[in-house]
Parts: sequence; C-alpha cells; structure tokens
Amino acid sequence: MPRQGNSELIKQGARITKELITHFPKSGGEVAGLWAEQGSGKTAFLVTVAGRTAYFNEKTRRLMKETVIWRGRPKDNWHLVEGKKFCVHIHFLDEIEFLDKNGTPITDLQIFKYDTAEDIIKNLKRGWVNVYYEPQNYLMDEELVEEIRKKQFIDTFPEVADPIFFTYELVYYIERYKQQDEFITFIIDEADELFEANPEGIKYHLQSWFRKTCLRDLRKSKLSFILASHDYREIDYRIMFKLMNKIYFPSAAIPPARYKSAIRKKDFAMRLKMGQYLIEKKGNFGIAEYDEINTDNSVRAVWIKQKMKYR
Repeated sequence: MPRQGNSELIKQGARITKELITHFPKSGGEVAGLWAEQGSGKTAFLVTVAGRTAYFNEKTRRLMKETVIWRGRPKDNWHLVEGKKFCVHIHFLDEIEFLDKNGTPITDLQIFKYDTAEDIIKNLKRGWVNVYYEPQNYLMDEELVEEIRKKQFIDTFPEVADPIFFTYELVYYIERYKQQDEFITFIIDEADELFEANPEGIKYHLQSWFRKTCLRDLRKSKLSFILASHDYREIDYRIMFKLMNKIYFPSAAIPPARYKSAIRKKDFAMRLKMGQYLIEKKGNFGIAEYDEINTDNSVRAVWIKQKMKYR
C-alpha cells in the first residue's frame, strides 16, 4: 500500500466514518469492531455515533434519524447523546433505580417494561436511542431455542440462561419483525461478554449461530452493529472475519493481516492523539476525530430487588 500523507488519511477517515453512520438501501447495514483502552475515548465516540446515525428514506428522499438500540451497562453514558431522544426498556421483574453522578435518583426517564423481546419491539421508539437492560433471570424464548438447536445440531439447552444471551434473542426478533425498509443500529459495549474468544459449551453454539444467522446479509436486513471492547484478542475470531469496519483508539492493538487488516504498521495507533481514532474498511484506512464529551457525568443503574423469580 502506498504511503499516505496526513491530508489523505484525514480524507479517508472522514469518508469511512460517514459510511459507518449514514446508511442507504443499496449498501445496507455495517458491522464495526471498536477497540480502545480504558479512558481513551470509546464512550465519547459511541455517544457521538448514536446521535448521528441516519438512513436515506427513498420515499421522502431525505436523511432520517436512525433508530439506535443501546445495550445498557451498570455505569453508562447514553443520557449524553445529543440530537436524539432516549428511552429505557427494563424487564418487568427487575426494579432498577437510575442515579446521576451525585447519587440522586433520575425521575424524568421514559421507561418501558418488557416481558419478551417482542415487547421491546412493540414499544421501540423510532429515531430514538432505545436503551435496554438484560433481565437478571432469563429464560430463553422457546422458539429461539428450537431455532438454535436445529441449526447447531445440539440436543440440550440450559433452562435458565445467562442474561447476556437476551441480546441474541432481541436481535433475532428485531430482524424478523422490523419494517422491511427500516434501518437500526445496535451499539454493544463490552462486546467480549457476548462474543468472547475461545467460547465453550452453549456459548460456542450461540456465537456460531449469531455469526451465521444475524450477520449473514446486512444489505437485506439493514441492521448495523458497533461492537466495542478493549482488545481485538478478546473477540471470537469467527466474528472478527465478519467485521466490515475496524476502529482503533490511541494505544489499541491492531490485528494481523489474516483478520483483513490493511494497516501494516501495527504501532500506528500508538501515534494517535487523544480525540483521534484510526478507522479502516476494505483495504483503506484513515484518521478522524470525535466530539469531546465529559463521560464522568455517568448514569448508574442500581438493581433494587426482583419482584419474583422465574419458575
């Protein structure tokens, strides 16, 4: 690859970033892996992207605000998104109190209660950031269990599943029931929890099923995924091969060429300044900047109690 000057890197970075957050019917959705050490700007980037994702509406010939589905974390920053409203989806058996940085309860949130993933779809706010918190006690949907058993050729399945598996169910039903021309972006932080390297047991089958089923045709499904973690080596290599975009923050490790990385100088991210990131796609890469956000102003989710447990 020819050596690139700073102006060309900036131009390429802007172009690839625009493709990541602006979606068109012919190109469909995107899958991006994002890697950043703690404190290097990952959260600020996710907040910025959530507010700016848009899709082209062929009927109105205009760019429209794209629906974002954000995986909620115990300490999070979704409330800092600008340009879009947000709401929260929590399981009806879970009682969660949301506190600001001073420990004061936040009482003006729009909260929806769900029993199944289909309930979230019914209450999904189009053009908003929809934050969901996984149920603390989770029984996987029977229809989805049967789907995975057939496709992965497995006989047994755990009666009570790990709460993180709920994300698989949500993606499955979103793809199945969303409007055909609707674009949706999933923002999944700590993605290594869902797509861990060297998975064993049922997790191996779930990750394999997700790769083959949910990531198989993004042009048709119009779903996008931004999967954030600290290091690419934490992510299932089978998912790595599905990534269309790779994003690196200062000091992030860059994967070898076998993972379709065109960046030969593996210390490139070491040269980045705070506020910059390196982004690559299909053999091209560039540098871009994100908005500075005070991520110390976080929301803390506190599980108070559960009304009852599944039987």
